[in-house]
Amino acid sequence: PFKRAEAMKGDLDEMEHMIDEYLAFARGEAGEAMQTISVPEMLRRAAEDAGRSGAVAEVETPDDLNMLARPLAFRRAINNLVGNAASHGEKVRLSARPLPSGGLEIVVEDDGPGIPDDMHEEAFRPFSRLDASRNQNRKGVGLGLAVARDVARGHGGDIILGRSDLGGLKASIRLPADRRAA
Repeated sequence: PFKRAEAMKGDLDEMEHMIDEYLAFARGEAGEAMQTISVPEMLRRAAEDAGRSGAVAEVETPDDLNMLARPLAFRRAINNLVGNAASHGEKVRLSARPLPSGGLEIVVEDDGPGIPDDMHEEAFRPFSRLDASRNQNRKGVGLGLAVARDVARGHGGDIILGRSDLGGLKASIRLPADRRAA
């Protein structure tokens, strides 16, 4: 009986954490004003965070790349992607580039196990934890990709998942031309 009560308490603690995460997601930063953000600065900060969690992170981006975005929301999206990459891989690569269309692309890659192609859409569903290969002993409630996609779409873009040449997951945020800033 004691072990069962302990397990139930653990389940309740996890559900409470999931609800707190979901409420933070639902509240979002919708009222936040658009501002010009330095993409290299944002990516360097995210890389530093990845480094503190034990991953080796590198940043590849033009120094003068700026974007128009809601700063807290967009940083949350990037931090979610980088946090996922750092927890599943040992090496993380963050890159950004202007697109020929006038938009921009920000990419977060890792050398972890990746996500099978047929599971990409499932990975974006809130609270989705996928299979054990990508989630062994991992904290989190399965909102990272859902929040990141919501933020990208709220900025007129989207996220595409693929396979990184590092071997793991590649998450590409593509934004339209009106998100590029001088």
